[in-house]
Amino acid sequence: METRSVYETDDEVQALILQKALESEGIAAVLLNHRDTAYPGITDRQRHGTEIRVEEDQVEKAKQLIEERLAARPIEGPPIAPPPDFEPAPGVRGPGWLVITLIMLSLLGVTAYLLNAK
Repeated sequence: METRSVYETDDEVQALILQKALESEGIAAVLLNHRDTAYPGITDRQRHGTEIRVEEDQVEKAKQLIEERLAARPIEGPPIAPPPDFEPAPGVRGPGWLVITLIMLSLLGVTAYLLNAK
């Protein structure tokens, strides 16, 4: 039977708690971690969270249970993962490449200095 996504979060512990809550109500839930590299091609590399999937005939009941669970006891932690249609801004993601480049240039400069000193 086909499954559909009912919830997605960046917090794996939260996903596990919700999965157990669904299963305690008789709803079979499967977690799909988009950061898992064990199964290339199965997970979506544009997404970063853990997705909870249930069978199509249990989607409404599962969504209602998750909403009730989160409203009754909010789970602190990182924000919910962006929706599937979210696309990160193009370009450099952060200072990582700049820092690596500066370190490599520094090492090259020190090496050149030491070789010319002899």
